[in-house]
Amino acid sequence: MGKTKKFSFFWVIYVLFLLGMIGFWIYFLNAVIEKDLKIYEECQPNYKMDEFTAQVQAGDLSSMTFTEGTSRFEAPDVYKVAFAEAIAGKKITYKENPASYDFQAPIYELYAGDEGSEVHFATVQLRAVNVEPLMFILTTQDWEIASVTPLYETGSESITITIPDNYSAYVNGIALDDRERTGEPVDFKGFEIASAYVNVPKQVSYTVSGLTADPTVEIRDASGNPVAYEINGNNFSAGFVGGEVPEDIATAAIENAKNISAIYAGDRTLSSMKYIFPEDSYLIPLFQNYINFDLWMYSGHTEPSYSEEQTSNYIRYNDNLYSVEVSFTKTMYLPKRNMTVNDKTNNTYYYALIDGKWLIVDMMNNGEE
Repeated sequence: MGKTKKFSFFWVIYVLFLLGMIGFWIYFLNAVIEKDLKIYEECQPNYKMDEFTAQVQAGDLSSMTFTEGTSRFEAPDVYKVAFAEAIAGKKITYKENPASYDFQAPIYELYAGDEGSEVHFATVQLRAVNVEPLMFILTTQDWEIASVTPLYETGSESITITIPDNYSAYVNGIALDDRERTGEPVDFKGFEIASAYVNVPKQVSYTVSGLTADPTVEIRDASGNPVAYEINGNNFSAGFVGGEVPEDIATAAIENAKNISAIYAGDRTLSSMKYIFPEDSYLIPLFQNYINFDLWMYSGHTEPSYSEEQTSNYIRYNDNLYSVEVSFTKTMYLPKRNMTVNDKTNNTYYYALIDGKWLIVDMMNNGEE
């Protein structure tokens, strides 16, 4: 008989040991790999972006830098305030920039609003720090915000304000000055005669640029009283506006107007009225010419009577010049012609302060009422 080979337990034990070792290493490596993969996953930049967008959603814009307002008529942080208002209450999301190829410095775009209507409002770049190798082919790292670039439009709106040079204008409560003045002062029509005796107002323009929104505009006259203005597009303008006539000025204006009317009727001599005009007034030769050639029309009339006396449209241009409108009807009976004449006056008189006296330097016929 041949010999029977005995079964060796050594190989059984060896195989079991080998299988155990293989199982251990499989378990060990699986646990390590799973742990490392978890660590790797937790190191991805999207977690930092989730954290950052949550901060922005809560209204924290401290990581964003905004240009100061370009206009001194708006608050320095006007862009930040407008930016915050524009995204307030809106859903904040992000997308990786498709042109971002640097894995250590990825770029993301931030959006505000619901899907389909979201608005791109910022660009964020991350930076990898504390980079460590992991599993030979991977790395772990922390992420920090490298830069945030908010996307917004700076102020581009401009307005022009045109007013008399002794008026004042305010934009958002701030007074305009020479920094905003543009061009040269322009003469007002109607001051040609008065300007030979006193300083008269001129028209000036101001331009305010770099505004982000429609401003609040206020214009005040020489006395500091608010006045109405006209708006034509981005142009604001205000001129001289007549008001109630002070009693003493009204009384003097009517008296002087009647006396001038009396010259035309021959009831007053020109020499007796020269005290209300400058010595070189252009009006004196005109009155004299009328006396010489046209006074005969009203010769031989009864005592005039006056009705519908009224003063209006009082404008004080500055401390040395004002105008007032005077109107009345003078009724006279002409016996030689057997007729009654109703002579209507509606004139504007310009008074200038010359050598301490208010004198009539110009007068304009406004036509019949």
